[in-house]
Order: sequence, then C-alpha cells, then structure tokens
Amino acid sequence: MSNVKELVALLQDNKMKNVTVYDLSTPSEEKFVVMATSGSVLTGKKAADAVAARYNYTNKIEGYNKGEWIVFDFVGVTLHIFLAKVRDKYNLDKLYKPKKINLK
Repeated sequence: MSNVKELVALLQDNKMKNVTVYDLSTPSEEKFVVMATSGSVLTGKKAADAVAARYNYTNKIEGYNKGEWIVFDFVGVTLHIFLAKVRDKYNLDKLYKPKKINLK
C-alpha cells in the first residue's frame, strides 16, 4: 500500500475530518502514519470498512469493536481513525508534528 494520497481521498470521501499524514521514512524504508478523526463510532467503523474493502485488508483491525481508536497496520503505512476526544487525549499529532507533510 504505497499510495497515501489515495488513502487520504478515501478517508475524506467517508466523512473523516482532520486527515493528517506524517512521513517517517528512512533512506531504506518508506513509512507513513495517517491519522483521521471521525464524528462518531459508526462513522469511524464505516470508514474502516471502506478501507478494509478497498485494500483487501485481512489482518485484525485493532480497536474496531469499540470504535473509538481504530488502527490498521499496512506495509509502509499505519492508519489511525480516532474519535475527536480520543485523538485529543493521546495527542499523537504532537509527537509526529515535525514529520507532517502536505499531499496537495
């Protein structure tokens, strides 16, 4: 899964807000972290279902049952779908801020 722009577009099409991409690549490995905020558990799960279907994701989707913080671990990309209160609480954006990229 190397097309991060496509993933971002899919998330936005599925009502995800504040979709942010961080580039953690090294000279030997491409690695991105993508974070998105959902307005509700149901919206987050629908977006997770769309991602799983689009990318034929067969691994366990961490956090799916509770739906407050859903995590996908693709080769080269980690995706986090948060409820706003959970994203604010753990504030991973602060950790990755220097690595933020603009895909536009």
